[in-house]
Amino acid sequence: MKRTIFPLLFAPLLTVACGGQVNQSADDKSIQDEESVMPGDSAYYGLACEGCTDSILVLLPYTGDNPDTFDILDAFLNRKVMGRPRIGDQMVVIRDTVRHTQASLVINLSRLKGTWCYQVMPRLRRRRVVDSVSQPLPSIPDSLLRRWLQPREYGFEIRRDNAVVSIGNNRSKANEQQSPVVYPEARRYREWHIFNGRLILSESHRDPNGKHQISRNDTAEIILLRNDSLRLRFSGFEQGYYRRNKK
Repeated sequence: MKRTIFPLLFAPLLTVACGGQVNQSADDKSIQDEESVMPGDSAYYGLACEGCTDSILVLLPYTGDNPDTFDILDAFLNRKVMGRPRIGDQMVVIRDTVRHTQASLVINLSRLKGTWCYQVMPRLRRRRVVDSVSQPLPSIPDSLLRRWLQPREYGFEIRRDNAVVSIGNNRSKANEQQSPVVYPEARRYREWHIFNGRLILSESHRDPNGKHQISRNDTAEIILLRNDSLRLRFSGFEQGYYRRNKK
């Protein structure tokens, strides 16, 4: 069964057990989020406590047990600490299979949340083939090319409660078909989860006829997470993102 965690219950414990105040941003409110752990996930989840450094992570688990201390020095040197912990941040820890007090991967979920974008460029729409003969493209003025070949933002917003809002390619199909350029198809993710240290993005939409529900999951390895940068490794390609701050 799916286990649901309620970090709100541990807000007072965080202050007492960690010996300090909870440091939350107004946008994150991480300890008040309702997160879920997928069945079979062996990662450790909790809140960062006072005493965290570049080599030590003090974690208050959602189980309500006493704080755990993990050695994260090797993970830090191996660039496996994705987002440095701050007091009150939601953290994910993958333990070393041999040395259980040592972390092999650390992910700061509080920093992962937010809006991540990248830019795509369109290509000119190909002309229809007449009588099986490809028609050459006419000469197009540079002024028109500059107007048509405009970058577009794609990406997603990772929200609390495992919700995702996709960004990009939101124009109507009728307008897109009349356009002289074609943009790549954008993924329309709706949910996110962490499973054994990997990010799972779930997409769900109706088929073109509207009769069937199409669902798929994209699994990505987080290979970089900074305040303004995210890089994910999907099957067969990598994608970099920049953080788009709220206006």
